[in-house]
Amino acid sequence: MRIRLAKPAPRGTDALGVHFGRDWFTVLSGTVELLLRERTIMVEAGEAAEFSTMIPHAFGAHDGPAEIICILDQEGQRTHLQP
Repeated sequence: MRIRLAKPAPRGTDALGVHFGRDWFTVLSGTVELLLRERTIMVEAGEAAEFSTMIPHAFGAHDGPAEIICILDQEGQRTHLQP
């Protein structure tokens, strides 16, 4: 599914989520900040990321909106696509 990210990644260890499965996304435009435990990874347009969702994680737009295509399992959809 195609998602437009406008908000930055949430901060703080309480903001990092964990659930069963894996997430995968590729960045179409902008830059996505991916938080994996203590690591911060900037994923830029044309790059992709894939990770176990059992690792505490969060992601969001960095310095302006970003657009991604992502593949989420059912648990990932429930977690990341809340209104």
